Amino acid sequence: MREIFYRCEICGNIVALIKTGGGTLTCCDQEMEKLVANTVDASQEKHVPAVSINNGTIKVEVGSVLHPMVPEHYIEWIALVADDKIEIKYLKPGMEPKAEFEYHSDEEKVPYTDEDGEIPNCEGQPCNFMCPEEKAYNISIYEYCNLHGLWKTEI
Repeated sequence: MREIFYRCEICGNIVALIKTGGGTLTCCDQEMEKLVANTVDASQEKHVPAVSINNGTIKVEVGSVLHPMVPEHYIEWIALVADDKIEIKYLKPGMEPKAEFEYHSDEEKVPYTDEDGEIPNCEGQPCNFMCPEEKAYNISIYEYCNLHGLWKTEI
């Protein structure tokens, strides 16, 4: 998945690139920095988004141990970026570092992972179809920490 977030090193503005054109993103009279998301947390607990999916609801918690949410150190936002959708939930100090997103790819494609206990759409009955090896959608979950920058996990 392409990196779509850019940051101004002078004023701190962050933008999401919706469509790639031929120009250069600038702010405060200088080129914006492309943010490259971290995917591995050195402490393995505070920054990598933890994701669970249930019936089209994607639940995100930042960190296996919830990230602090104090004015000096907090998660500013959590974003879902899919093939056909970008959705951002903004957070403030004092809130929990969590977000929920509703996502349903087109009806022919059913999200299914190895963690699912039952085969989708079969309602406990034998099915006569094959689950494709590839995922039905491409989704990344991003979060932005005011001190440690951009982090992501892919579903």
